[in-house]
Amino acid sequence: MSKQQRFTFYPFYDPYKKNGALGYGSKLSISLGLGVGYALLQYYALPNKMAFFSENCWILGLIVSTSLFALYIATDVFRHNLQIMLEIEGSSAFRLKVVEQWMNDKWFLLAGFGFATANTTVGHLLGVPSAFFESTAALAMIYFGFFLAGFASGMGLLAIAAVIALYLKFAPTLQHSLDPHNPDGNGGIKKLGDSLWFFGGLIGAVGILVSIHMFGVSWTYMYKQYVQYIFLFWVSLPFILSVSIVLIPGLAVRRQVSYYKRYKLSELKKEKVKLYSTYKQFETKDDEEIISEKKELGEKLERIQNELEKLKAMRNSHIDGKNAD
Repeated sequence: MSKQQRFTFYPFYDPYKKNGALGYGSKLSISLGLGVGYALLQYYALPNKMAFFSENCWILGLIVSTSLFALYIATDVFRHNLQIMLEIEGSSAFRLKVVEQWMNDKWFLLAGFGFATANTTVGHLLGVPSAFFESTAALAMIYFGFFLAGFASGMGLLAIAAVIALYLKFAPTLQHSLDPHNPDGNGGIKKLGDSLWFFGGLIGAVGILVSIHMFGVSWTYMYKQYVQYIFLFWVSLPFILSVSIVLIPGLAVRRQVSYYKRYKLSELKKEKVKLYSTYKQFETKDDEEIISEKKELGEKLERIQNELEKLKAMRNSHIDGKNAD
């Protein structure tokens, strides 16, 4: 099996078959199908149809669809990132134990079921509104909605942890592969940094929907202090994850790039001083030889100065602006 085949990433929710991978039409249909399907079942199960809107059941369906579609998009971007890392590291040095050990179907399912159970438990602890107790079907469907939203989010949570771990393993290799001359201004890794911002944005978008839903529901036990703490933590969790997936890899990359820049700057400055010192050797040579060597030295000094400027201008990471040093 080739390296390209070995590290191809197609989990069970986004399979690759003989006729190819799922298109975005299919992915959108699956996402909307689950979210809209749940919302319709919840609507028809409620004796009081107005509770469907007053208790934000429709937003819960939207969370299901958005979480799953965001996972599809993030998976495609992640596959592209794996290819970029492969090109940067080289196939002989490329190790993706994180992908092989963490991001397999078994762990995705366990993460989905685990977080779905946690999300359902949180909904129960907050107190399901009384409107859902008017019908057994309505009560069962709201718990199913908690479970379904938690399942999609749980797979995303595992992916977030895996992405952070993968970038932490990848960061130490950067000192051997950065290219200050790359026009992206980030040593050739700008696309990787941009993708982390994109992941953070997707998580934040889901977090906004979660906040709208949770603040709009008439939770029964919100008068209890420990329930308020649970509520605040659950609302803030997506935003904590959104910041973490940008900041944690960013700090690791910044550290390695800073080491690289300091070392290269020191070496270039030493080379520059050495070249300047050779001017003292011209006294014993004839004019033509001096002119030729001075021209060569001038070109070398210009090259060094150009490299110094590019190094200083290169961003340390995606969380830094230009001239971070």
